[in-house]
Amino acid sequence: MIHILMCSSSLNVKGGMVSVVKNYLQYPSWDDVKITYIPTHIETNKYLLLLYFGWAYLRILWLLLWRRPDIAHLHVAERGSFYRKAILLRTLQRFGIKVILHHHGAEFESFYDSLSPKRKLYVNKILGLADLNIVLSQRLIPMITNKSPEARVKVLYNAVNVPETNLYSVYSSLVLFLGRLGQRKGTYDLLEAIRIIDKELPKEIQFLLCGDGDIDAVNNKVEELGIRHRVVHIGWIDGKQKEYFMRKSMINVLPSYNEGLPMTILETMAHGIPNISTSIASIPEVLHDGKNGFMIKPGDINALCNCLLMLVNDKDLRQRFSKESYNLMKCSFSLVSNICALQEIYQGLKG
Repeated sequence: MIHILMCSSSLNVKGGMVSVVKNYLQYPSWDDVKITYIPTHIETNKYLLLLYFGWAYLRILWLLLWRRPDIAHLHVAERGSFYRKAILLRTLQRFGIKVILHHHGAEFESFYDSLSPKRKLYVNKILGLADLNIVLSQRLIPMITNKSPEARVKVLYNAVNVPETNLYSVYSSLVLFLGRLGQRKGTYDLLEAIRIIDKELPKEIQFLLCGDGDIDAVNNKVEELGIRHRVVHIGWIDGKQKEYFMRKSMINVLPSYNEGLPMTILETMAHGIPNISTSIASIPEVLHDGKNGFMIKPGDINALCNCLLMLVNDKDLRQRFSKESYNLMKCSFSLVSNICALQEIYQGLKG
């Protein structure tokens, strides 16, 4: 039996990293792996967050003294998340525990670029100290090795539960946006595109904004553009509610400027939903332009308009993209294959 200490945010925190963690914790068929989960972050002010991390740190020390894990699997993003995991890494390695840093940060490069030379050296050192750095795609390997050439890196794609059959219906009339509302996710580009093509869209087409973030600013923009009849803000959705809306959706749109490998793209593709997204980060490794979806350059609103109209108006194209998306998820991005790969990583580190 391999005992894993896993650390990330509280399971109440919204975002792709927590979605990955939930998939791991809820998976029913781990072979010879026991996971102890200790959250180290909540969404609150910096003072309460410091107290929360301090309490988590004490719980980890107790675990090290009384129920020693074999490996620590630390899910990490940028900024505070990185520094908290760096503290844990140094502590755990003093106790002889192997440490995995599992990188999810969509803005890690911009975070790194903003640092002083001294802090960059610290980040480089931490990356090199980790027994393994996991990244979400082949394209992200240089994110680690360019900073720390001696760092050990392995690719493990995000994965999702894939239904037994393709649940997509070409007769759906909802267009999804799943994610935090704001500039980084391209929300305002989507709203502008809706304004431009409004009169060309069938009356029944509606756009569902499913997320938190810049809610007031986005609602003001919807009113300013005169597209309230097209746009509904649902709020953050999860679990059965997310499942419900995915079954009702014809397209998922994520015109982001910064990403890793978005869980929302994988989840919707697993439900056979055609995607429109941007050619950044790891997205081109799952979304193949013209084959199972459309990719545009970030900020290219005209291209976004064209892709939306093509998919909305072509039922056969939606059906083809749906079949290709579902089959790719079933073959290469299922949670079962991901868990098998992760178990091999654990076994290799334990030795």
